[in-house]
Amino acid sequence: MKGEKTMRKRIALPAAAFLLVTASFCGCGVDENIDIQVRPDAAAVAESNITEKLPVPEVTEKTEVISEVTEETSAVSSEETEPDIETAISEVEQTVVQNNTEAPETEASYTEKCETTPEVQTQCDTTCPESEIEPTYINGILIANKTYPLPESYNPGRLTTETLEAYNKMYSDACDEGLSIWIQSGFRSYSDQDRIYNGYVARDGKEAADTYSARPGHSEHQTGLAFDLNTIDSSFAYTAEGQWVAENCHKYGFIVRYPQSKESITGYKYEPWHLRYLGVETATKVYESGLCLEEYLGITSQYNY
Repeated sequence: MKGEKTMRKRIALPAAAFLLVTASFCGCGVDENIDIQVRPDAAAVAESNITEKLPVPEVTEKTEVISEVTEETSAVSSEETEPDIETAISEVEQTVVQNNTEAPETEASYTEKCETTPEVQTQCDTTCPESEIEPTYINGILIANKTYPLPESYNPGRLTTETLEAYNKMYSDACDEGLSIWIQSGFRSYSDQDRIYNGYVARDGKEAADTYSARPGHSEHQTGLAFDLNTIDSSFAYTAEGQWVAENCHKYGFIVRYPQSKESITGYKYEPWHLRYLGVETATKVYESGLCLEEYLGITSQYNY
């Protein structure tokens, strides 16, 4: 008690006991398998799971860390967005920032298990309900657009290993050129996208929202193969980083997924910040063709509902 003097006896602990107590507070390790790079001044963003900025009722998400002696939870705060669409995209899509401290699940979890045609493959087995939506692969490429949705259950949980490794190489080479790039928004689950999309609909209406935000199940972010770089604004295209990425990302296996002047084909406005991993060989072919992915594969991107 404050203000009271208390007699304390000194207790001599055996050396072994002291070492045991010390060790118990030093046993937490950090997974160093994944070397994801982020801009230093974005560290606060990367350390949080979600930074909610939708002008909709506040959503709090908690992460529990359980050990022998502690249990901690953390919550995120929300701020109002600006009224213009590009600023809103920049702010709202920061709500889910890729947490890269855990190793991704193996590719075996998402291998193709059956064929429907020689070129189009879907993931399923004999226990799948006939009515369940199945991931669609075209020429070995996982597709997520307005025509081809992913099921709600498709959830790699984070960016894939290949995607992260390719990004790290690109990041390193960009640094050598004196450029600064970072992942602003990576993997997003079905429920994350549902919340983001419906927030836009509530503010701008469905027709407008569909031009710049994917409906749940139709977002490439859910694949674990796509992410947004730096500033989510069309001005990124005119920065040194944006120009370098547009000219070089295919060398690392990425394409600018929603190119300029392809809005009527992809179904989305120009997004110079949104990259999709395809692998170096395929990404280079798409880049050199001058086509968007829908044109390259001969598929559509249109909602049927």
